[in-house]
Order: sequence, then C-alpha cells, then structure tokens
Amino acid sequence: MSDLNPLNSLLIGVSIIGAMFFVLVIFLDKSKDFALKNDWRNKKDD
Repeated sequence: MSDLNPLNSLLIGVSIIGAMFFVLVIFLDKSKDFALKNDWRNKKDD
C-alpha cells in the first residue's frame, strides 16, 4: 500500500467505506426490527 500515490489510496479508502455502508444499508433493510423503509419510501402526503 505504500507505493500508491495519495489520490489512489484516497479513492480505495472511499470505495471501501462506500461498499461497507452499502452492505450495512442492505443488511438493515432486510432486518424486520429496523424500520428504514418506513421513513422515506411509500410516503404519500396528500
């Protein structure tokens, strides 16, 4: 990892954090106890 330039290491770090966040959101969305989808999906304010 020491031979990478700072831009490449920054891109790798951001992509790893983004992938971990994506997996966390999918895991919480599949969980029945965590009501993530009730907050912003299927919201009808008539």
